[in-house]
Amino acid sequence: MRHFSCDGCGRSLAADDADGRYVVRVEGYPAADAPDAADAGLDSDHIADMAELLAELEDADDDDAPPAGLDGEYDLCAGCYKRFRADPLGRDRRRVRFSPN
Repeated sequence: MRHFSCDGCGRSLAADDADGRYVVRVEGYPAADAPDAADAGLDSDHIADMAELLAELEDADDDDAPPAGLDGEYDLCAGCYKRFRADPLGRDRRRVRFSPN
């Protein structure tokens, strides 16, 4: 039997837990905005363009690559899933709250 624990709070998640277990999948990648049809460059040499792109990829450093480690699958308990749904980017946790005095 597989053991699951909440990746948010660390609570053990049993298979028969009444609250259930929620799976959240996170994926991030650079946006590739499509160029306008007028700017498509229909008269350019596509083979030369591909050769240039391949040469750039071979010369590229690993520093140019997007950061790894955030993509993945996470198990959450019902409480953590509810908090995630309300604030997926954690913006509310970063706000400074002052007392009313």
